[in-house]
Amino acid sequence: MDFALHKEEAGELKHRKAHSSIEQSTLDAADKAPLVDVTVPVEPPEVVPAWTAANHVTTKKDRVPLLILTILSGFTRLWRLGYPPVVVFDELFYTRFVHMYINRLFHFDSNPPFAKQLIALTGYLAGYGKQNETFEKIGDRYADDTPIWALRLVPALSGTLLIPLAYCITRELGYSRLAASLAASCFLFDSALVTGSRFVLTDSVNLCLLLGAVFAVLKFIKKRPLGPGSLQWGLLAGTCMGLAISTKYTAFNSLLVLAWIVTRHLWKTIDDVTISAGRLVKYWALCCLVVFLIPTGIYLSCFYAHLAWLTKAGPYDSMMSTRFQSSLEGGLETITQGQPFNIAYGSQITLRNVAGSGGNPCWLHSHEHNYPIKYDDGRGSSHQQHVTCYGWKDINNWWIVKYADRPTLNVEQPPVYVKDGDIVQLLHGMTFKNLNSHDVAAPVTAECQEVSCFVDHNISATAQDLWEVKVVGQEGDDPVWHTIQSQVHFIHVATKAALSATGKSLPDWGFHQGETVSCEAHKEFTSSLWTVEEHRYTKAIPKLKDEREYDLRISEFTPDKPAVYTLSQKFLELQGTMLGLTKDTVEEHFYGSGPQDWILSDNGVAYWAEKGSNKQIFQAGNVLIWQTGAAVIMLTVLILLVIWLVDLRYPEMLPVPVDQWNRILYTTELVLSGWVINWLPYFFTDRTLFFHHYYPGLAFKFILIGCFVGEVLDRLRGKYGEIKVIVTNVATAVLGVWLLSVIYNFYIFIPLTYGFYELSVPELKNLEWRETWNFIIRSQ
Repeated sequence: MDFALHKEEAGELKHRKAHSSIEQSTLDAADKAPLVDVTVPVEPPEVVPAWTAANHVTTKKDRVPLLILTILSGFTRLWRLGYPPVVVFDELFYTRFVHMYINRLFHFDSNPPFAKQLIALTGYLAGYGKQNETFEKIGDRYADDTPIWALRLVPALSGTLLIPLAYCITRELGYSRLAASLAASCFLFDSALVTGSRFVLTDSVNLCLLLGAVFAVLKFIKKRPLGPGSLQWGLLAGTCMGLAISTKYTAFNSLLVLAWIVTRHLWKTIDDVTISAGRLVKYWALCCLVVFLIPTGIYLSCFYAHLAWLTKAGPYDSMMSTRFQSSLEGGLETITQGQPFNIAYGSQITLRNVAGSGGNPCWLHSHEHNYPIKYDDGRGSSHQQHVTCYGWKDINNWWIVKYADRPTLNVEQPPVYVKDGDIVQLLHGMTFKNLNSHDVAAPVTAECQEVSCFVDHNISATAQDLWEVKVVGQEGDDPVWHTIQSQVHFIHVATKAALSATGKSLPDWGFHQGETVSCEAHKEFTSSLWTVEEHRYTKAIPKLKDEREYDLRISEFTPDKPAVYTLSQKFLELQGTMLGLTKDTVEEHFYGSGPQDWILSDNGVAYWAEKGSNKQIFQAGNVLIWQTGAAVIMLTVLILLVIWLVDLRYPEMLPVPVDQWNRILYTTELVLSGWVINWLPYFFTDRTLFFHHYYPGLAFKFILIGCFVGEVLDRLRGKYGEIKVIVTNVATAVLGVWLLSVIYNFYIFIPLTYGFYELSVPELKNLEWRETWNFIIRSQ
């Protein structure tokens, strides 16, 4: 904000010129007067931000409007909270997560776990978790003994707190009670925020924590460094920031703004000569604690609790590595428990690809089907047996690790372990054919080589079935290939290509299983890494196929060394998987939207519709508030631009008082920047976006409405002299009409906000103010 500093310097320069003339006249008078030694003690001023000059801070007079707004907020969010008694919108996922939390089943999604943990705790205290609920679609009915109100209570209370927080933030920025009430009313009467607060969703929790962080930061930087209240507000700010980023990653952009505000404040304290160097260093340490250390510690703690509590295998653990799964109770752990730890010649194994196919797990697989003689594009194949990456556990996933120069298939005594750099053959356990690759183009990824199980067609094709084992990621200098804990490359000896899964699917002739190739360019990719998931030592190989299948199915393992996976290793893997899950959500969605739709509420989301009727819940913003917010943003930018251009031409002129101008700049720095950083970056986001991604930006926009109106009213009161009462009354009346219109808009959309009763087809069409508002309308 160099512009703000420039204005402050200009004001100081005028102040110094005025005082210089006074000082000169004083010196002239002093030459004629006797010398008098007078020492006047000077009290150091308290350092506060410039926006506090208007002295608008929360006082006892704020209790009445705060109480009224909070009661109204609670009523709009908590009224008949248990209705409808069915799964609404993303409750389909979040109630499932809560149920799994209570039953300690491992799960995750693309966002951190704090809000889900909080909802799970309230659900557990209310008796939830024993119900056998397996929801398949929106509209499925909850069990009769499900405490629906308890599951929805945390989001509803969080939505309730948005209103008093918005009021307090506006007051802390230095604006009047009227301006603060107006900002709070935008939150109170916005139908979209009401709808998003009444169900088992985490967006209102995230928004509540964000506004709590904004309020605490404003209080923190107003306190004298390390003075009374400084530590308490700083700790609260850091806690809210940490919990916000531990709820949803959409909080990150807002936290960047808050970090900038604290950093700017910290930088300005350097000029305060009343603060000793030691005190300043301690204050810097406190700010570092607030902005970075506390949020990071809370974030890590939430994931630590998540991983320490969820110890049982669940439906989501298949997306994790074999080593991760083996650490969970009841899933892969029951299959791999006690299996041999070291891979030996003669071992029977299943090989899982580390990267998977299309983000899903897959295992090296073959079966008695051959590649077509010619592919659809006319290219020829080897017509040998398929090798794929199959996404399910199957008897055809078993392979035998064999000597390259000996026919021995059994594990010798003592076992001879396979080590890094060894040359092996991989024999398919069911068809007894060797894993092979050759200079034939792969079926889908033509720049790579085909991988097959060798079949001799007497056409002068020779087997190229030798593979070098390259062990990576091993702890210490241990060269032995281990079950689960080792990751290996298989390098084709003849061509130096690496066995890998491309993530692409084969056509119909390949049963849409994942393509497996060998490719030298894939050596550095995780798609060419494999882990042994299931393992047994071969004792005797039955000659008949049916006997081999039976032998594999009833095999028992002899206890040996268990796999170990620490919480820190789990945390790092889970972070990578969550990031990949976020990047994968790029497909189109019927109710998806973009930042261009968020300005004027051009998009809505159907939350629920009762079967056979027009009773429904549809999330749409209060159009009047959203349009006003868009106008306020444009006017704010335009006014700041005009004043900046005028300042370039006439730097000695300032159209508003210095204190008010500084308040405008600081408000813009926080609120307008908060809106921009929560809106503009989404134009460059390559993933599916929804209405709720805009919630943080929407909150800053609503607060900006109150601040803008507050500035206008303060300007009117100070400019028109004797008629300022009349002008102010007229402006207040206009605001009253606007607020009544907002309330009326909220009122007519109540049937769609709450879904309590059904509207007729003409009534629904009358409310469909946007072509993109796709109400569910059934002819009656």
